[in-house]
Amino acid sequence: MSASSEKSSETAAAGRAGRAAQRREAFLDAARDVFLEQGYEAASMAEIVARAGGSLSTLYAQFGDKEGLFLAVVTRRVKELSGALQLELSAHAPAEEGLRRIGQNFVAHLLTPTGIGLYRVILGLAPKFPDLSRQFYEKGLSEVRAAVAAYLIDREAACELKLRDPHRAAHFFLEMVRGTLAHRALLIPGYFPDADEIREVVDDAVSLFLDGLRHR
Repeated sequence: MSASSEKSSETAAAGRAGRAAQRREAFLDAARDVFLEQGYEAASMAEIVARAGGSLSTLYAQFGDKEGLFLAVVTRRVKELSGALQLELSAHAPAEEGLRRIGQNFVAHLLTPTGIGLYRVILGLAPKFPDLSRQFYEKGLSEVRAAVAAYLIDREAACELKLRDPHRAAHFFLEMVRGTLAHRALLIPGYFPDADEIREVVDDAVSLFLDGLRHR
């Protein structure tokens, strides 16, 4: 094969990969909207294809089934959360400053109409689809917890903190910053915390959290 033919073949392959990636994102966007509007059980794969374009065969080829599609929607959402937190790892910010930013970013990204809507859908899955809800519980926020744990380990290496179990500490911290606000958002339709409310809750959580982890 000539150099020009090879280049043409590579360009064509890149084009196909790009179109496949765009189609996947379109499927995920449409699926997110349908799941939020109709719930998991009522959501129709045909409706998702009608909104996204493409074909049912392509949808099934990419995600396997409705369960795989739903998990992909949730996984993409979690990656958005963990991506925002990864920035703190490279910044090596002092613990109080870094945890405040991590907490505020986490809550602000989590407690949106989409975030709360997906969480409500997941809560409704537990009685009839325990395996699906269990997968979310076990894996859904693991990347977020891992990112926070890595940051805590970095701050321990800087002699700011003393940790027994960084992953458990990360779990406790995330629960502290989201707990009250998340429960309120889940139970009160139309409620979403504003920036000042998020900042106040996160500041209190960071102070309490660090009181137990600073070197003495």
